[in-house]
Amino acid sequence: MKKTLVALAVLAASGASFAQVALTGEIAYGYQTSSTNGVKSSGFGVDTAAFRLTATEDLGGGLKATAFISAGGAYRDSALAGEDMAITVSGGFGKVMGGAIEIGSGIRGLAQAGAPVNNMEGEVLGYAANSDIIKYTAPAMGGLTLSASLTENTGGKQLTVTPGTPANATAASGLAALGDGMEAGQQRAITVGGDYAAGALAAKLDFSSWSESGNDNRYRIAASYDFGAVKVGAGLDDTKLKSGVTTKQTMFGVSAPIGGALTVGAAFVRADLSTATKVREGSTFGLAYALSKRTTFMVNTTSWDDVGGFADKSSKTWIALDHTF
Repeated sequence: MKKTLVALAVLAASGASFAQVALTGEIAYGYQTSSTNGVKSSGFGVDTAAFRLTATEDLGGGLKATAFISAGGAYRDSALAGEDMAITVSGGFGKVMGGAIEIGSGIRGLAQAGAPVNNMEGEVLGYAANSDIIKYTAPAMGGLTLSASLTENTGGKQLTVTPGTPANATAASGLAALGDGMEAGQQRAITVGGDYAAGALAAKLDFSSWSESGNDNRYRIAASYDFGAVKVGAGLDDTKLKSGVTTKQTMFGVSAPIGGALTVGAAFVRADLSTATKVREGSTFGLAYALSKRTTFMVNTTSWDDVGGFADKSSKTWIALDHTF
């Protein structure tokens, strides 16, 4: 449930104007165990402590402005840090959004199929990257929505690799760039794509082309289908680097509701390079039990490893209570 605050927005010469500001957020706390190359750790900790302020204004003439800012790390011994922000103007022409946001894997949203599991970003899929973005979304045509965006990324975090003695040295250098499909430094990409949603089916397809980057181009395709008793999803991210190396990330997910309050699920992820047969793979399993509409008890366990000469076998288990408001 959203708690709505009435806030004084601006005092102008023409008089006072008001904006509707909604406060939402999420808090998750629990216990985690992890093991990486035999090094184990465990303990209690915060997973999420974030909130968002969203303001809307009727501009007249069928136009509406929406803006939001968010922050995370709102707990002791942690510095409160800014997260996403964006402003959108929408109308009969569609909508134009500009902002500074975190962009994660483009296939995970559908391929995970709503499973209550680790999203595998940073374990096998690429890390989320902070980006500036300008995006236009056209009005929906039936179940189809088309969009185009320009993003600028100034060096997304990459996967950390501990190489052993790989049979193919190119695989080691290629994996370093597999982190988010981007190499370090300024990234500028144009992306065009479409999303489709009708009934039980949801799908997306997009294509990106980079300048000022080690990347050349990328296409992504993902889909999910809800059969009722079970929901399945799949996705593929295929990125070509200017070096000629191609990286592929695939994800398959499944989830199932049991008895109304309980949902169980699993996801399987793999990362490949054109210079090696298989580079990294992992699996994650989880369950979520809804104590209410806003409070959920969650458990998930994840394992992943590098193969073909890389020594990095890891696992983690997370037990948490999550509350949204």
